[in-house]
Amino acid sequence: MCTVLIIDDEQTILTLLNLALTEFGYSVETAADGREGIEKFDRKFIDIVITDICMPGIGGKDVARHIRNSSRGATPVVAISGTPWMLEDADFDKVLAKPFPLKDLYDIIEHFSNKTYNKMTENRLMRFEPKLYSQTPTEYSSTIGPQDLRGFPCP
Repeated sequence: MCTVLIIDDEQTILTLLNLALTEFGYSVETAADGREGIEKFDRKFIDIVITDICMPGIGGKDVARHIRNSSRGATPVVAISGTPWMLEDADFDKVLAKPFPLKDLYDIIEHFSNKTYNKMTENRLMRFEPKLYSQTPTEYSSTIGPQDLRGFPCP
């Protein structure tokens, strides 16, 4: 199973991406800032890192630089940013502009994880709602209620 580390200082984004990627079948770790993300990356085996760029303290560029200088420097790092045009940094494998459809994030993870796409995965993706592929995390959040988050592990 592919393990994805999501780093974002917005709790709502962390929770929604955690819920969506878990539903897609991934193992998900979350971190509320760059420092926590680096600590989790160093302690655990992470297949792909998804990081916000602008965070207090250690930002996404510093996270990517740390990963590139580590013994696991080939780990794919995906930046999510509201200002993608400001990212001309070779430390990122891919930049995803906010807001983004969940399908785009799923496709990027699939690309980097070399995970085989099959009908069972497609059925799992469509379980919440057929429009899941085209929804942004904010749109996705409006399709779920508090009962869907009850018992859901938050960082």
